[in-house]
Amino acid sequence: MSITSTDWQEFTNDIVEQLLEDDSNEEAMYLIEHHFVSSSAEEADLAMQQGFLNGWDISELEQMEEEDGQIVFCFDVETECPLDEEIIGEEVVLMVEFADKNKLVYEGWGTHFEE
Repeated sequence: MSITSTDWQEFTNDIVEQLLEDDSNEEAMYLIEHHFVSSSAEEADLAMQQGFLNGWDISELEQMEEEDGQIVFCFDVETECPLDEEIIGEEVVLMVEFADKNKLVYEGWGTHFEE
């Protein structure tokens, strides 16, 4: 099942709304972690190299086992921006395109509550 850009926008809006309802600081800069998964270590490594060439902060590659026993390779692209649905939405579009071009699965983004 493919997630549409409308679904990602709703996902983004929901996260931002929940953080603000919990009184997270509207004025703070937020570390946004965009999550990627690949079934191939080689493809993940090539994608990470491309992300680095794009000027992005890339986390370490992690190997994980899914519930069905399949081994996958995960990494994050980390950005920093205000808690703004439009800015984060534009990043999500860029990250989905990056995932598609690099044979990755984009699993969404996350951030932390800011005082």
